[in-house]
Amino acid sequence: MLKNSLAFCLLSLILFNIPFSYSQNNSCKSCTLKPGDLIHFKSALKDAKLHYYTNQGKTKLDLKKAEEVCDLNYFFECKDKMVLISPGQKSDRIEIRQDKDLALDKKSTLYFLASFEDVPTDRLNKGVTIAQIHNDTKGVKRPLLRVEITGNNQIRVILTESYLKNEGIVENDFFIPFNEKDLIECTLTILGNEEDILIKLKNVTQNKKREIVYHVSDLWKTMDGNFYFKSGAYTQVSGAKTKVIYHKFKFFYQ
Repeated sequence: MLKNSLAFCLLSLILFNIPFSYSQNNSCKSCTLKPGDLIHFKSALKDAKLHYYTNQGKTKLDLKKAEEVCDLNYFFECKDKMVLISPGQKSDRIEIRQDKDLALDKKSTLYFLASFEDVPTDRLNKGVTIAQIHNDTKGVKRPLLRVEITGNNQIRVILTESYLKNEGIVENDFFIPFNEKDLIECTLTILGNEEDILIKLKNVTQNKKREIVYHVSDLWKTMDGNFYFKSGAYTQVSGAKTKVIYHKFKFFYQ
């Protein structure tokens, strides 16, 4: 009877696409195998740093080589997946930061498939940022674009006209619905035409998807050549420690 029950559970996971849940598989207590050892993460992590901020974003741990890192507190392998866990306070974060400079005239893409647990729900318009296009030029104060799971069970995209805080037009587009532990597919692409960025989001669990092309403002174009992708858990409000369970994570370049 026990064998039959286990077989049924496994079959259900396959047929009904029930997402991997870290909370149900928290027996991963070893760093014998690092995320960077897994073939489906290895190449991306070689092109990335790991950033970890605590103390409400004031204390920074900058780990230069993401493929060499394993820490059971915030970044490790579990059941062939890559797990990140945020510290949980406002402005704290754990992020995979691409270690390359990208230009608007070269096509490049960030792609990941991941589920998310313990997403903050205290505020309807705030939650956790899961992906960004940023720029490391001196004077840049905010990202060009970010993808955020909000407290009202939505995933939204925020595009800024200016790299300075509290200046320029800010677009807020609500893309797809989200429930705890939903499996999300995200693609951010700099299209290489010096003008546009393509965003694709799909809630695999709910079979809801949307895509849109955004135009890069002239002000952001003055920072061309210094863009990069980020992904992880950047909490906008204090609360639970958000967990990201990556099934796939890749960078693509022209």
